[in-house]
Amino acid sequence: MALAAAAAAGESAAGLLRAFFEAVNSGDHAAIVAFYEDGATEEFRGRRSEEEDRAFYERIRNDLGRLNVESLRRTGPGTAVATLRAEKTNLPVVFSFELVEGRIDGLEVRVGGPPGGHPGVLDLPTRGGDEEFKEALDTQLGELAAADRFSGVVLLARDGEVFFHRAYGMADRQSGRAVETPTRFDVGSITKLLTRIAIAQLAQAGELALEDTIARHLPRYPDAEIAARVTIQHLLDHSSGLGDIFNERWLEADRSRLIEPADFFPLFAGVPLQFEPGARRSYSNAGFVTLGAIVAAVSSQSYFDYVRERIFVPAGMSRSGFPVRDGSDPSIAIGYTRGGPTGGPPGAGGPLRPNLGMLPIRGCPAGSSTHTAADLFKLDRSLRTGKLLDPDWTAWVFGADTVDEAAGYEIGIAGGGPGVSAGYESDGTITSIVLANLDPPAGEGLATELFRALARRGRGAGGAE
Repeated sequence: MALAAAAAAGESAAGLLRAFFEAVNSGDHAAIVAFYEDGATEEFRGRRSEEEDRAFYERIRNDLGRLNVESLRRTGPGTAVATLRAEKTNLPVVFSFELVEGRIDGLEVRVGGPPGGHPGVLDLPTRGGDEEFKEALDTQLGELAAADRFSGVVLLARDGEVFFHRAYGMADRQSGRAVETPTRFDVGSITKLLTRIAIAQLAQAGELALEDTIARHLPRYPDAEIAARVTIQHLLDHSSGLGDIFNERWLEADRSRLIEPADFFPLFAGVPLQFEPGARRSYSNAGFVTLGAIVAAVSSQSYFDYVRERIFVPAGMSRSGFPVRDGSDPSIAIGYTRGGPTGGPPGAGGPLRPNLGMLPIRGCPAGSSTHTAADLFKLDRSLRTGKLLDPDWTAWVFGADTVDEAAGYEIGIAGGGPGVSAGYESDGTITSIVLANLDPPAGEGLATELFRALARRGRGAGGAE
């Protein structure tokens, strides 16, 4: 009887977890919420707000793509592990579950598996002074760089002061140019934060409203019927029904001509909406390109000029911008991928090769602006100190439910693509920024791991470096 009961429990857990991954792969957060009703404990559902939960799964979809279950196994009376392969990386992906009465009560995600992958790759002291911590971190990051597991810049700050800021690896492997702390990196979808700030500034000034339709500000938008139904809020929430810019048209396009936001419209013009606006959410780069075109129209200047004058200059972000990235600028790290659009997804097996031509030659409102880690830290501080927005709109940018002390708002953003991996996490006290010119999750995995490591250590003492 005991063996039969154990087998039944195992089958029950397997069915539960397969239903969970089916909901995750749907890309519809409503399906995940529906799964929670019978598949997760009330305590598990209450650990994150709806917005935080949605962002968590959107990040999984954006960084990993579709998840394919390789094995499911019970590891104890109340624990189970799923090993998966993901669409966007060849590294193993492990989901560890805690189960209570046949429901999910805890979840931990690890990319790379134990113990040699990302995240979970570092072994850092949880006690002692900052010097011991920094020495261990520097040594281990150097080892990762030597093994081609990391190449980039790491910046850590506490209470508004930087205490670790170092560079590793190669910015240009052909010329032998090393990464330095002033090196600029493509940050992928972290750029969307700039577009969100720009929309907030224009809304604060009364020049647009979130309920405005696309048609109100872009009367020449190529799909008039869609423009009349989709609002700015839909675009911001990824609930517009618009799709991606990286599609078959992208593969055939003359990418050297994709400069202004409107230049991207032909990549998705005439494509029917994936769903009725507001019905559900699905990650949409096309939506943020459209937001950038709205910023340009409302401000009567280019999107890039607006961001430079209204965000970069007041924040002191002197090494940020949207330069043409053709490998000729020595201040910019060249991305290196083992996959990419013509050779499999980022992280696929193969030799490292430059990502030139795989991404927009110039960043756009949906991604690929270029920054130093120090400049992203300036952006974080400028938001929290009111240099860019008033308190109400600052809270909105951070996704906060109430207007509170801006220094305490939490944010976690990642950007990834072929040869691009960036992570930025902060709660106002602790900030972790990692920029890498390798495939995901080289940067965002480390950013998350380091943020958690600092949170476990607490404030501690330390000086700027």
